[in-house]
Amino acid sequence: MRTSDDRVSALRIPAVDPQDGDGYLNIYTWAHRQTDAPTDVADRVARVAVALVRNAHQWTRSGQPGGHATLEIVRGRFDIAVSVTDEGTTPSPAGTHTFPVATPHTGGLHTVDALALYWDWDGGAGTPITVRALIDRRTF
Repeated sequence: MRTSDDRVSALRIPAVDPQDGDGYLNIYTWAHRQTDAPTDVADRVARVAVALVRNAHQWTRSGQPGGHATLEIVRGRFDIAVSVTDEGTTPSPAGTHTFPVATPHTGGLHTVDALALYWDWDGGAGTPITVRALIDRRTF
């Protein structure tokens, strides 16, 4: 997807089976290429992108047939922002909606928490949620 800002790359991603390694490999490769940064920084960006997309596919309507998530990468001078917007959560049997939480040792947002300087989310119950992560451009 083209944007009017050359610092911004965006990709609309249809539902991918969470077990489909090739689908997520394609996301990793695309995100890695969009960073315009050293390899270790590009790897962190790509791993965060995959974790966020996989999380959206697993926990929201984005992973259901016909669903999609939108991945956006914004290249700043000192950092790279990665965000994924999903199509909103479906209610649990109790009628509640889940929100993004990093739980220890479970992958997904735990991975994002480990690789990002900062992450947060914006959205409401049953509406699209955007999870954003900020990645440091410095190499370690």
